[in-house]
Amino acid sequence: MSLRIVRLFFVFWLTWIFKTGVVNGQEPATTGSTFPNRFTGRQIVVAIGSDTDRPEYRLLDNGLMYYREGSEGGFTQLGQQKKDTTQKVFATLEQECKIRTAKVEKPEKPDVTITWKRAKTEFDVGWEKRNAPEVYERFYDRFMKLFPQKKK
Repeated sequence: MSLRIVRLFFVFWLTWIFKTGVVNGQEPATTGSTFPNRFTGRQIVVAIGSDTDRPEYRLLDNGLMYYREGSEGGFTQLGQQKKDTTQKVFATLEQECKIRTAKVEKPEKPDVTITWKRAKTEFDVGWEKRNAPEVYERFYDRFMKLFPQKKK
């Protein structure tokens, strides 16, 4: 009888070990929030205008797209881009536009601002109408075509 009790205890103990995750220590950690303000991965932010209620479009490096009116408004998710499309957009901004090393003077009240963010690191470029560097103008046009027409 005591052998049955020991076996029963052993079975419950193994079950508890597996359920608590002590043995399953190899599970991948979460990558953080998918909410734009708390997202720690890369994101591209395009703000149109310089007013406080300007529209803002965001693409996260996981493909999620967001929109919001003004810098204090709530975000609306607009869908998700395919992985290869998202990678091409980020590669264009980082390699062709060279946003992290660009020396473009940003005006006081830009009509368009493009920002590359990763956690707390930010690089941005802004311009007034008809005064955009050509590579950024092309990037802006292609970027805005990713988003649904109803929110532009």
